[in-house]
Amino acid sequence: MLTVMGSTGTRAVQEGVSTHSSQRENESAAERTLLIEALSDLHNLLEEYAPAWYTEEHHRKAESALRASREH
Repeated sequence: MLTVMGSTGTRAVQEGVSTHSSQRENESAAERTLLIEALSDLHNLLEEYAPAWYTEEHHRKAESALRASREH
């Protein structure tokens, strides 16, 4: 977003802030995608191998987290 103020210097600062903000949002989205993929992979492994310590409560928490991540 570009906000035109009264001078060229202010305009340049506003452009820089907008670009930086957009880059941070893109990086955050990429990081979030990686986290969701990692959680999904771990969930699949736990479901497949079902270690003795993997309880129904763990299963529900993982399912809930994955479901919430897909809704966003």
